[in-house]
Amino acid sequence: FCALLLVTVIATPLGVFAAIKPKHIMARGVLLFSTLGLSIPIFIVAVFLMYFFAIEWRLLPSFGRGDTTLVFGFWQSGLFNKDGLLHLLLPSLSLAFVMTPIFIRLIRAEMIDVLQSDYIRFAWAKGISAPRIYFIHALKNTMLPVITVGGIQAGTLVAYTILTESIFQWPGMGFLFMDAVTRVDAPLISAYLIVVGLIFVVTNTLVDVVYSLVNPRVRIPGYSS
Repeated sequence: FCALLLVTVIATPLGVFAAIKPKHIMARGVLLFSTLGLSIPIFIVAVFLMYFFAIEWRLLPSFGRGDTTLVFGFWQSGLFNKDGLLHLLLPSLSLAFVMTPIFIRLIRAEMIDVLQSDYIRFAWAKGISAPRIYFIHALKNTMLPVITVGGIQAGTLVAYTILTESIFQWPGMGFLFMDAVTRVDAPLISAYLIVVGLIFVVTNTLVDVVYSLVNPRVRIPGYSS
């Protein structure tokens, strides 16, 4: 969840900027970053982040989950205290680094097409402000293919957690799966695969729901409100 949040916060403005000013030196730098990001394996990214931020600069912890806080009387989470968030940052950045380049290039390509549409020209002619045109009118119609890819990548992200959690010794599903493989724990492996399948189903269902919120014209055939 935190990796997806980072991807949204980072990729959306960078993708929009690269589409608005494609010849700007910063836009070219963003595209170069996205190309490198698609070429570098996640375990290389995780090791480099650990080396610089945890070992050389000693800014962030290199392993473990950190302190947890009891929430709602039954949920132990590190999202609600400083130590837990610091331990979460490097694994989340590693996962986000895998998906951010994909979304930057996708948002840029779709945004360029949308900005050439007639209704965008009409919006300019009406004198609507540039931020409103870019981030409301154009971006909203850019998001449909982005949501589709995001739903697929969110499920695929579960597979990357196996490497990330193993490197950072994070006690999560991926680390549990590797431990089950090492001990040849067939019931636990089967349970993991069932949960991953459930995540894919839930993610695709949420994508369909978000479709109707982003674009009300996308409805199930025969449905009437």
